[in-house]
Amino acid sequence: MLSKLTEGNAGLPRSFYVVSISGLLWQLGFMITYPIFTLHLQDVGATIFQIGSILSIQSFLLIILRVPLTLIARRIGERKMLFIAFIVQSVTQLFYGISPSPAWFYPISILQVLSKGTFFQLATAINSNLAPEDKQGDALGRHMTIISVPMFIGPIITGIFVEQIGYQGLFFLSSTLPFLGLIIFWWYTRDVNLGGVEVSIHETPNLRSLVHLFTKKNLVILALIRALYSTSNNTYLTLFSLYAVNQLGFDPASVAGLFSLQGIANTLIKVPIGRASDRIGRKTILLTTFTTVILIYLLLSFAENYYLIGFGVVIFGLAWGSRATVEWAFLTSTVKPEIKNIAVSYMEGFWDIGGSLGSFLAGLLSGYLAVPQILLLMAALNLPAIPAILMIEEEDEA
Repeated sequence: MLSKLTEGNAGLPRSFYVVSISGLLWQLGFMITYPIFTLHLQDVGATIFQIGSILSIQSFLLIILRVPLTLIARRIGERKMLFIAFIVQSVTQLFYGISPSPAWFYPISILQVLSKGTFFQLATAINSNLAPEDKQGDALGRHMTIISVPMFIGPIITGIFVEQIGYQGLFFLSSTLPFLGLIIFWWYTRDVNLGGVEVSIHETPNLRSLVHLFTKKNLVILALIRALYSTSNNTYLTLFSLYAVNQLGFDPASVAGLFSLQGIANTLIKVPIGRASDRIGRKTILLTTFTTVILIYLLLSFAENYYLIGFGVVIFGLAWGSRATVEWAFLTSTVKPEIKNIAVSYMEGFWDIGGSLGSFLAGLLSGYLAVPQILLLMAALNLPAIPAILMIEEEDEA
């Protein structure tokens, strides 16, 4: 798959792929434990309310710290901040594995903010600046495809090893991968200007550019629909493994298989949808993906058959990958190079808002409603995205 992505290079330097592949390893360290994360927390003794609060606290901190952390990265250098992100991701995965009680998960999730609050926006902005302006959809599709490979490799590894080494062993295994990513990243980028040719690595955006960014109509709409999607997505992800194992009777390996199918679909769609968005525009694709998300939540609210649910999560993965790629291509093609990392941080902040609300809602609503009813609410939550997308002006450029 990776060899296919690099065919023709699309005018991209080797450093573009180094950043993406090291990001793959950073992400894989998380995705191996992703299908069993809530199950592990529950196994250690956490209640569903505690799980929701742990996840929502981290999301809340990401909301308020992501942009300041990105500004710090501009001061000390993106390369140094990415070094910290790799180390923290490795250490926190190890700590999750050795935690003897739910109380440990709170400080660990707070520490992990240093990694989650910096890595994605820095890597994405770096690779966007390394790509030609008229190929942002293609380049971001390649970048996001590579770093999304763990979305299906991770659950496959989980399914293979969960019975042999258990939840704790999976956390130990996952902690080694960000460190490997750091070695590759540090060695192959030691002589590379990761800021790209368009912007100095230490150039800090001024207040005027930030105000312009935060009030731009298209970006406000993108932020709104991103928050709506993230809220529903994180509610679904917090509850799905528990629902599938405890109520539908699936075994953990089968649940990991569903996540793997979702990840494969999410990953494979990104390059073709990125190229398509460069040709036909982003608005139509966003409308299609949000309509699909609504329909899939309706399907999952009544489906109990493993294969029907498998079909649903595959389509959900296609919609997820399409939405993500088009959102980022839309964003990076409408802001100036010197504020791309801040723009990505800004947009990620709305993902964090949704993540915090979604995790909190999962814990709160599960005390009053069955999961199928909660999924119906998540379908309704995405409905306002449709008229919002119709208001986007595709000709709007930086």
